[in-house]
Amino acid sequence: MAGMVFTDRVADITYQDILPSIVDQINNSNVFLARILNKPGKWRGIYEAQPIETANSTTGGSFSGMDTFPTAATNNTRLMTWYIAAFEQSVVVPGIERAVNANNEKQVLMLLKTRLDEAKISANQAVGQIAYGVGSGKDFDGLGLIVDAGTNSSSYAGLTRSTNTFINADVTAVTSGIITLDYLSSEMDNVRAASSTKETPTIGLSTKTIWTYIEGLIQPMVSARYETLQLRGYDQVDGGTPNGQTRPSNKTSAFAGFDAITYRARPLVADDNCTSQTFFWLNEWYMEFKRLQDDNLRQISSTVEVTEGYYQDVPFPSAWQFRELIAPVNQYGEVGLLILMGNLIHRQPRRNGKLTGITSN
Repeated sequence: MAGMVFTDRVADITYQDILPSIVDQINNSNVFLARILNKPGKWRGIYEAQPIETANSTTGGSFSGMDTFPTAATNNTRLMTWYIAAFEQSVVVPGIERAVNANNEKQVLMLLKTRLDEAKISANQAVGQIAYGVGSGKDFDGLGLIVDAGTNSSSYAGLTRSTNTFINADVTAVTSGIITLDYLSSEMDNVRAASSTKETPTIGLSTKTIWTYIEGLIQPMVSARYETLQLRGYDQVDGGTPNGQTRPSNKTSAFAGFDAITYRARPLVADDNCTSQTFFWLNEWYMEFKRLQDDNLRQISSTVEVTEGYYQDVPFPSAWQFRELIAPVNQYGEVGLLILMGNLIHRQPRRNGKLTGITSN
């Protein structure tokens, strides 16, 4: 019998009795992206630029009597530059599918809501993975590029790493793959300025596996006097403490593991998108996602409406813009676009570090 054969996505939400929600069976946490999109900066101009000081002046010094002072001009500044990148996620609603869904008395979920939820989750997951990448091709810059010393890229922000070493982060491979608390301490020391809050990393990011390794290192150190112990930090279960917003967790009593770890007064956070076998110390004071906005696009909420899962529990910031659904000239249906434009920048890369090759504790 000839006729239109509907896809599973239409059949699954149109003409049978189902619960009024979709359960996300695919995605896990996406912590780092939530932090950088929480308060995006505004992109201005063709590119973003940051003048930086690369050396101290050498024209000063001790003198006596009528010594002649050095008067030579010095050139100790450079310019870091970042260019716009963009990501799109299409929202496609075939006309026949929409008509069938809208006219069916048994409909439980609106087709458009499910398509928008799918697009929002898919876009955030994809960009969350790019945020740990090396900025290859048309991608946004990621931590693989920012927290690097020449392994992944020979340059950053328009400057060559070999001749401008001040743009290099610190990268340390752990011996025999074994992570220790000494490594956490020494790596922080490698990238911070002593006794300076702003010049010290603000957060430690790692995989769930490495987070558990660190938990195992700290667990034996907890004394038996649990009633006087307070462990406060990022809530690994609930998530949702983006950029600059500290929400302490008092849930851990340390009887059988932790749900939050703070080390040197900095939260240690597990992210499912984090690079495998890697622990990052990040300085977020100098990190920002600069977003280019188009007045012809509509700001759209990133909150999912009919999908249960991580993105329902941890609503994402509304950093995306939406091009309204339009009908193609030669197709029966509508196509919309979720769009994110700009780039992730870090104005002080040397204040970041990472431990690599971690396989055990």
